Amino acid sequence: MNIQIKKSGWLLLLCCFIVIIASAAAPKKKTVKKKSGTATSTTTYQSSTGGDSTVSGNTGVTEPDPAAATTTTTVTDSLNPASAPASTGTGTTLPPGAATISTVASSGAVDTGAGMDTSHVQTLPWMQEITGKRLAMSYEPIREADVFWWKTVWRVIDLREKLNLHFKWPKAPFIQILLDAVQTGKCKVYSGMDDDFTTAIDPKEALNVAGGGVDSIYVTDPGTGIQTLQVVTKEVNWNNVNKLRLKEIWYFNKQTSTMEVRIMGICPLYDNYDPTTGDFRGEVPVFWVYFPSLRQTLVNSQAYNPFPNGVRLNWDQVYALRLFGSYIYKIDNVQDFRIKDYKSGIDILYESEAKKQELFNFEHDLWEY
Repeated sequence: MNIQIKKSGWLLLLCCFIVIIASAAAPKKKTVKKKSGTATSTTTYQSSTGGDSTVSGNTGVTEPDPAAATTTTTVTDSLNPASAPASTGTGTTLPPGAATISTVASSGAVDTGAGMDTSHVQTLPWMQEITGKRLAMSYEPIREADVFWWKTVWRVIDLREKLNLHFKWPKAPFIQILLDAVQTGKCKVYSGMDDDFTTAIDPKEALNVAGGGVDSIYVTDPGTGIQTLQVVTKEVNWNNVNKLRLKEIWYFNKQTSTMEVRIMGICPLYDNYDPTTGDFRGEVPVFWVYFPSLRQTLVNSQAYNPFPNGVRLNWDQVYALRLFGSYIYKIDNVQDFRIKDYKSGIDILYESEAKKQELFNFEHDLWEY
């Protein structure tokens, strides 16, 4: 009795398995209908039992042509490709795919649709994402109580010295960077005689000291001999700037027990020559620039690196690292004398070196060995 029950169970299980395989092998039909003018789509599924299941919904699609015909698409089961009926379609032909933003031409070049963009030439193999976008770091704040000794020092940087040749780098000379900052109003400008930075002046007025600006002269007509008054613009040869003046504050910070220096101002010296005879008249201080207001321009201006080209320097680093040669021409004193007021000839340079050595020895004399 138990054996017959077991056989009946196995037979029933086998029948169920055959029914499942038959239903899986039966073809399934899917029909999608779209009507123009209405946003309704109808989908019909044919099950293995012969019944139809229809799902209708609003697809939110509007055909551009209201007279377009209905397109019917039939999808059959991939397990039985022989039972797939042929698909038919009526209506207009679909437009070709839209062009992408970048299309590869037959020559292999990337075209943006309006031809190759050759307006910008990259001079370096990498993108310069930092150059020109730096921000000048503010100086470290100093407590007045920490400064118990300080001196004001005036220096001269001779641009004709070999150590200072990078100031006249033909690609970006320092005087041109300084003039651009003055003309665009990016820094505070003072008179060439005002090294205390008391009253700012107009940049045009400062540049006229070097002989530039607008002037009126009489011009003789070679044909008639008649003189007429004409307005001319005088051009300044800024290559005649061969020296720079610096005003510095040297102080001893007892908090760090170090001698430190801050540059307060910079002034170009213009070599004035007689326009008729060419004789040298003297050096003219053109204008003083408050150095802290100039640092934002200097930090974004590239300077020539006298060392290997692994890293390019900016002009703020040149002054901070003191990559220049100079000599002292004045230190504050009770009579406000310059060194040339009480020394002459080669003794001026000797006295300048002596004053420089005094600044370095002051810090060492405070220590006991």
